[in-house]
Amino acid sequence: MLSMKNNSHYNLFFSIRLATLICTITSIILFILSYFIERSFENYTIKQNIAELDAVINTMQSELYARDYLDSSNNNRFEQNFSLILASHYRLFVYIEDKAGHVIFNTKGPDLLITKQHPEFYQLMATGKTGIWEHKNHSYRIAVAKISLTDDNQYTIIAAIGREQQSHYVSHLHEGLTILIIITSMISFVWTMAAIYLTQKPIERLTTRIQSVTSKHLNERIPLSIVPAKFIGIVHAFNDMLARIEDVFQRQRNFTADIAHEIRTPITNLVTQTQIALSNARTTDEYREVLYSNLEEYERLSKMITDMLFLAQADNKQLTPELVDINLKAMFTMIFDYFEPVIEDNNISFDLEGEDLIIEGDRLMLTRAIYNLISNAIRYTPSGQTITVSLKHLNKNLIQFIVANPGKKIAPEHLPKLFDRFYRVDKSRQRNGEGAGIGLAIVKSIIETLKGKICAESDELSTRIIVTLPIKNDYQNEDDKLRY
Repeated sequence: MLSMKNNSHYNLFFSIRLATLICTITSIILFILSYFIERSFENYTIKQNIAELDAVINTMQSELYARDYLDSSNNNRFEQNFSLILASHYRLFVYIEDKAGHVIFNTKGPDLLITKQHPEFYQLMATGKTGIWEHKNHSYRIAVAKISLTDDNQYTIIAAIGREQQSHYVSHLHEGLTILIIITSMISFVWTMAAIYLTQKPIERLTTRIQSVTSKHLNERIPLSIVPAKFIGIVHAFNDMLARIEDVFQRQRNFTADIAHEIRTPITNLVTQTQIALSNARTTDEYREVLYSNLEEYERLSKMITDMLFLAQADNKQLTPELVDINLKAMFTMIFDYFEPVIEDNNISFDLEGEDLIIEGDRLMLTRAIYNLISNAIRYTPSGQTITVSLKHLNKNLIQFIVANPGKKIAPEHLPKLFDRFYRVDKSRQRNGEGAGIGLAIVKSIIETLKGKICAESDELSTRIIVTLPIKNDYQNEDDKLRY
């Protein structure tokens, strides 16, 4: 429960951090965009004011030319024309004087003559640029032009346009964009939190379900109905993994039970025989008979322990083959000779087919593997039948031998597990006289140590153990593995 609470706190903290990060990034992006929008609008208004001032000055210049060369006596008409020109412009003021300083035209509003007192005035006149004039809490953009019609007819034009409207627009735009940034940031924060919640909810359900799976409940599977479609692949993989783990745990439990049973049997026999021997006085021959019987049980235990140590070494990759050239056909012949008394008692025969195969391998390991294969084949071959061994080259690098024994067909689902330790197709079958059930597991460990492959096939005619081995092996190179 404490872990779940910590998990929830962590998820909430992570969600807030992520939402804050996205909100911050959104705010920064909007701020940058707002900055460029404000600057673009401000530059546009400046260009508009400059164009408006230039247009007025050019129009005034044309009117002054007409005044001097057409009808210089009619000042009233020209003043009316000037007023009409300025009527279409909002808060635009003009001051015109001649060379002698006489005022030709002056609009009502700020006293533009004051600007001549500023040192920047003549700089604006020389460069033709505009400037900002702050006067009585008002801001104006001014332009100054000196017009020379003739040497005697020179005029100075001062034009100013109020900046309050543009400043008002820029201020309102700034406020609007600021509000937009705040609202958008809040929406992005809330949206991100909601998206994370909706996304994490099925994940949390899935996590809770996964945490409920323990070694005692490995048979449970996560239903696909509780997860979104995008997680179905993950759930499939997890369920498959659970199936594999369950299989491993089950095999481990079976292995523990089987090894306990296999060890308990000879120990029980030893204890029973010893108790019987001690219950009454015995002769020397009787004690010797008990000791011989106990020795058989000790040898059985010793063999079982030796086999288990061998498998442990194989699991830990501690087996080191001693490579020599081996004639497989001669090795099979030797092992057939060893089992001759057994096959005569069981009325079983051997048939060895194929050519001489010379491979590089460990003689003791291969002898043990082939011994176990033949012993297993004899155990399950009916009386009067024949065990067939065939040898052949697959190619210049691989050889194959097959040990086939007649008998009852093994179902396909059992075939991959035949090489598991203590695995038996018929769980109810008694073990007496059948060995410990790890012979084929040892065979598989040996074949894989020699870089080979082993598998089983079965049909109504026979059960076949198929072994494929490389002719040459480089055991120092872990990448050199057998491939079909």
